[in-house]
Amino acid sequence: MQISRQDLKRLLLFLSVFYYAGFLGFFSRIFAGGTSDNLMAASAAGNAAKQVLGLVLLCLSIGLLIRENKQVLFSALRANVVWLALVGYFFCSIYWSYDPSISLRRIIAFTTLLTTCFALVIFFNAESLLLFLAKTIFVVALLGLLFVVIDPGQALEGEGARANTFRGIMNDKNAGARFYAYGFLILLGLGYYQKFRQKFMLMILFICVVLANSATALVMLVSGAGLIFLFSVLRTSSATVNLQRFVLICSVLACTAFITHYLYEYLLMALGRDPTLTNRTIIWELLDNYVQDEFTFGYGFGAFWASDAVSSFVERWGFIGNAHSGYYEAWLHGGLIGFVLIITVLAKTLKDLIRSYIHHPKGNLVAALIAIVVLQGLVNYVGFLLLNHNSPDFFIFTLVAFISSFLIIQQQVPQLRKLVTRETVQGVRV
Repeated sequence: MQISRQDLKRLLLFLSVFYYAGFLGFFSRIFAGGTSDNLMAASAAGNAAKQVLGLVLLCLSIGLLIRENKQVLFSALRANVVWLALVGYFFCSIYWSYDPSISLRRIIAFTTLLTTCFALVIFFNAESLLLFLAKTIFVVALLGLLFVVIDPGQALEGEGARANTFRGIMNDKNAGARFYAYGFLILLGLGYYQKFRQKFMLMILFICVVLANSATALVMLVSGAGLIFLFSVLRTSSATVNLQRFVLICSVLACTAFITHYLYEYLLMALGRDPTLTNRTIIWELLDNYVQDEFTFGYGFGAFWASDAVSSFVERWGFIGNAHSGYYEAWLHGGLIGFVLIITVLAKTLKDLIRSYIHHPKGNLVAALIAIVVLQGLVNYVGFLLLNHNSPDFFIFTLVAFISSFLIIQQQVPQLRKLVTRETVQGVRV
């Protein structure tokens, strides 16, 4: 039996969602019999199954990409030069890393995610790719609810007031809740809410967010839905009018953010959260000294939490694995330079999405992507989303970033549309 390139592309898609949507982590935990007692050692060692599948994804992505049209690839790479700079800088960080072997492994995993997402965006139609992802998230939510019935001890977590919160098949209930919120917002942005089965999918995703008792995810879902509605309703066929209305929306959002800043503590109390953000502010104060010690270049990509540099922090606080802030993590990974690079990636993605919203015929779809990226940029302050190559959050962010750049390429070089044989994911049609 001969395997075609189309079959290999679909294999890449299914392996990638199996890897990054939580399925691999879930089955690894089940067969391994839970998590290790020595979290620091387990974090440094990594997961053997993930490493093997990660190498398969990397090799498969590269093998398929090198056979694509070279003009398309070079145009896409030029449009994403900031990503190349980020990867190149982190590879250089091996030189000064506190644990070079850890940094090398983490950079390979990081590069695997980027290469896989880049390949998926090149190979598949954006709408069908996003719809396939949203339906995968729905399946994750359904399996999680089923797992509650089978093994509530592992499907639920928490103590005290947060006892029996929904985790499902995800490793972390907050990450899972954000994942369900992304699925909800993608379906909403695609206009996938008219038929009964579409409403059923939205209802299940919403229920899972509520059961996870994650205030952050609930705010993401509600505010994201509001942004999508606002952007979609106010968009017209005129680029000039779209620009004017977008500026108006941004002005309203800026005023809202200003008011929220002064009502910050009241809002936290209303959401049942303490002013320390569940001890996050205390953790950040402790980490400030470590950031200052390696201010410019950081500790090397992924090296801080697996090296001797963290020993004094662990003795005082215990091992937590990350700073619970993507921006602090960027500083620990790559210092000031790494922090500036990830901010540049975020800004460039938003810039591309805004241009597409104003000019591209598929502007309504872009409205959902803008909402997701804006919310990720905000939530990254209190959670490790960006640069976390193991998280569904960063998988989605990277897909959106490459989709945004490809939309710009299509606008700038219309003839490339004839060179790209982008497929619709089988069984997922918009």
